[in-house]
Amino acid sequence: MSVVLISALPAAAAEPASASASRPAAGVVNPKQVYSYDIMVRDLKQLEETYPGLIRLHAIGESEYGRDIWAADLGLGDAYVMLNGSHHAREWITTILIMSMLDHYAQAYVRNETWNGAPVRDLLHRVTFRFVPMVNPDGVTLQQFGLSAFPEEAHADLIAMNGGSSNFKRWKANAKGIDLNRQYPADWENINQPGSGPYYMNYRGKEPLAAKEAQAMAEATKETNPEIAVAYHSSGEIVYWHFHTKPEHVARDRAIATRYAGMTGYRLVQPAANPSGGGYTDWFIQSFGRPGLTAELGRPAGETNVPLSEWERIWPRHRDTGWMLAGEAYNLWLARQTAAYASGEIRLTAEQPAYRWPNHRSAQLGTLYPGRYKLLRTKGGWAEIATEDGPRWAWAGRSPAGTFEPLGGIPVRLAPDMAQYLSPLDAAPAPQPLDTPSATALERWRNWIMVVTPQGTRWVKEADLFGE
Repeated sequence: MSVVLISALPAAAAEPASASASRPAAGVVNPKQVYSYDIMVRDLKQLEETYPGLIRLHAIGESEYGRDIWAADLGLGDAYVMLNGSHHAREWITTILIMSMLDHYAQAYVRNETWNGAPVRDLLHRVTFRFVPMVNPDGVTLQQFGLSAFPEEAHADLIAMNGGSSNFKRWKANAKGIDLNRQYPADWENINQPGSGPYYMNYRGKEPLAAKEAQAMAEATKETNPEIAVAYHSSGEIVYWHFHTKPEHVARDRAIATRYAGMTGYRLVQPAANPSGGGYTDWFIQSFGRPGLTAELGRPAGETNVPLSEWERIWPRHRDTGWMLAGEAYNLWLARQTAAYASGEIRLTAEQPAYRWPNHRSAQLGTLYPGRYKLLRTKGGWAEIATEDGPRWAWAGRSPAGTFEPLGGIPVRLAPDMAQYLSPLDAAPAPQPLDTPSATALERWRNWIMVVTPQGTRWVKEADLFGE
């Protein structure tokens, strides 16, 4: 049987992109500003250009006024975490959080940083974040810029929905007066105080998923099939995590919510007998049977946006929460995978622990060193390999597998601008390229060459080394 790639890579990202794009010394996203839809789109495109192959953009739909609703994928794994912000117009500080996480986590990948002692590159080869930074671009634009950003023929209706006021700082709904976080089919009929018609807040609409923005989020969530979903809101420093949750899921979901609360200092909201539904994570918990969190990021701000001064309080609490959620999501996904027999070889590209079972929490059985090993079985990015001490499991998400062609130690020279990778499956080059031009080409895998130098081992594109 032929051996396929032992990795949770989507097809579009199976080969790392060129490293020619420059890496910013600092982040792309400036969180200390009124963060508009146009600034977000600009930053998203710059991030995709800066981190090709690692960040991938796509529109999941359009708003009622034709603005694209953007999603950004970060990572290369099959286990998804879906995070969204700005369901409510005045809560655009949630967009700043999501954009900052996207920026910060991409930088961490490129720099080969660790979290809790584990390389984040490994984590982002197990998991993909799907960020939807601004679910409600029309509402955010109206709250920030008022009537000037909308057609003149819509002005009278917008003022009427705002209670006769032309000051839109309190606006929560989409630009048609529907509260998007009351639009999901989760006990929608029994929402508390549903409102009688389009208004700046609380109107649930005539039926679930009537608003284009809610339709787009529901369809994108079904397509993504995430292990965990988080909806960020802005006032209260609390965490909702339960909505008619099945008894068999309560302990699991509470444990994840408790970890999140421990990192942020937020209070867990206790389950209510008759909660008001219609929210995004209400629907996710009920429809998918998986953990969903709704986090209120800042201290209460009344009927306006949380001030930017709260950012210095919000960011340190949330900077690393994504890594925790990613680890939990991967464990949920892995538990549904099954082991399959495999044949051929796999090359471990870095020293790593050996495990009794394909689980980082199982017993460790010594150390595995870089080299080629015979494959026995695979499971969800793990590989069982043959060693002198018997079968061992290793995390293999960044380890190439298949046919390796020995090259016999051909002397080669590495050009100063040649991209050098720690693994041919990485989406970014090594943080510190080797500074010696002399190397030895040891073997070929697909269109990659493994080279050995006095400073270590790297992978380079065959076309870069030998020409087309």
